Amino acid sequence: MLFRASALLTLALSASPAVARWLPEWIGIWTYDEPVRRVTPVGIRVAGDGGVFGIADVIHHNRSHAALLHFGSGGGFAWAREFAVDGEVGIELLPGGRVALVGQTVGTGSALAVTVRVYDAANGDLLWERQTGPGTIGAVHSGRRHAVVGANGDLLVRAYGGGREVIVFRYDAAGNALPEWRSVVSASDAISGLGEIVALPDGGAAVTSEGVAGDGRRGQVTVRFDAAGRVVFSDVEFGESGAAQGPARLVSYADGTIAAAAAPESLFGETQSQVWKLAADGRRLWTRVLPDASPGSNAISALAPAADGDVLVVMADFGNEKNFHLLRLDGASGAVVWNVDPPAGFSPSTLGVAANGRVLVGGFALAGVGRVTSRVVEFDAGGRPCRRSEDLAMFGTVAVTASPDGWTVLGPSENLNDAVVRRYDADGTCTESDTVFVDGFETVAAGR
Repeated sequence: MLFRASALLTLALSASPAVARWLPEWIGIWTYDEPVRRVTPVGIRVAGDGGVFGIADVIHHNRSHAALLHFGSGGGFAWAREFAVDGEVGIELLPGGRVALVGQTVGTGSALAVTVRVYDAANGDLLWERQTGPGTIGAVHSGRRHAVVGANGDLLVRAYGGGREVIVFRYDAAGNALPEWRSVVSASDAISGLGEIVALPDGGAAVTSEGVAGDGRRGQVTVRFDAAGRVVFSDVEFGESGAAQGPARLVSYADGTIAAAAAPESLFGETQSQVWKLAADGRRLWTRVLPDASPGSNAISALAPAADGDVLVVMADFGNEKNFHLLRLDGASGAVVWNVDPPAGFSPSTLGVAANGRVLVGGFALAGVGRVTSRVVEFDAGGRPCRRSEDLAMFGTVAVTASPDGWTVLGPSENLNDAVVRRYDADGTCTESDTVFVDGFETVAAGR
């Protein structure tokens, strides 16, 4: 394996107050010895000891590879593992100091399958590997959550198969395959793609998918399984015209409720971003069409739960030169608590929420012909922009996450050959909001 550790660059947070720069606490770099590769970040997790685990799609020798990267709590590169894949990849931290890498592969008879590899988090040793199928988790790297840890510690992996089934593959700590959970739609309907999976407090899980009804309408399907694998409910959101435009994002809450978000078509054939919330028994609690979207030019980029049950959603707005809205919706009613329309000038792709309520939105911006650069913007708990970084030395979309240590950001290097991890504090003074976010910043508050 052609991996080597790059020197760790440690930076002091001592910028002059006159220069509004938000500097990282440390930078870690993973470098391939051989050109040319293409690194695309997919996901990032931080363990309880502060160690960082990132997953990237790495293309080399005309194949996609799932690369699992481990950095220490101070950014030092520890190890990397990879294997060839044929579609989406995912990551999840497991109990007992283990980390799971999930990828779409080709199984027996050229049928698509799901491969799970579980590694020792400390040294990268492969503990077990299983290939299960037929099953599909997706062909495009969307950054969605494909695997979660159930309430009892089992690994749950979403998939679909045969065009009519939503599947949850299950594995215990030793890697034994447990009975699968399956939801089969009627003969006149079909499942055409999957979105995300979330674990639920009762030991079950919920999965979103894109489905096609017998009358030709396309909708976002949400299936909830209980701890025994029984289907509790199957909810369908067709939007106004029955054109799904891709599967929904999904988050869950401690009371068993679920929020989903997508951008189905309106009656006028334009995308219309919306969020809806479901009770634990499947009752539709509310549906909210998001305001201020440019008709036909909006989409849901990210969704996250707030600690108090509210919903945080990032809506990309391609008809708006500011590029996105960050909204907080009341968890009980769906009312808009605040709607931030910052002049950030980039396309969002990811969202992180810190314990103190701060929010980090990450994405990318065009920086010239054929050149893309990474961006992150931080907001306080009230939706006011705090800080942003435009000099990440990353060139493409990013993956972000929050932990007690702060924000952790994974992105590609300038030559796209390497992976870069940056750690930022998540509790610094929002001194840059007056100097950096000017001319056009607007927060629309609706109250509760």
